[in-house]
Amino acid sequence: MKNLRQVQQGMSMMEVLITTFVVVMGLLVVLTSFVAIAKSNRYSERMDEANTLMRMEMERVRNQPYTAILSEAGTFGEYANHPNFRHETIVVDLGNVKQITVDIYFENNRRRAEVVTYVANM
Repeated sequence: MKNLRQVQQGMSMMEVLITTFVVVMGLLVVLTSFVAIAKSNRYSERMDEANTLMRMEMERVRNQPYTAILSEAGTFGEYANHPNFRHETIVVDLGNVKQITVDIYFENNRRRAEVVTYVANM
């Protein structure tokens, strides 16, 4: 008697479809991760620029006489090398001490970096 068992050669259509689906889902996860990493990197770079500008503004305020430290607001494009950034300095007089808040805005005012310090009149 002959062996009636069929020898399967190749894969069925269902196996190919399932394998394709699994591979596509894996690639989708990997590509989504790359996009998230790129956005995070871009935000980190802009925050670094904002922190540098913030330190520069604080040095500018620190080098002024006590009576010349006043509130002010800048406009986008005020920094030649950083046209998408602007600063805002808020000064609150507390008697012999001034509270100085420097904000650096970027991404059209959607994001900001902020630092607060105090200067005494001595």
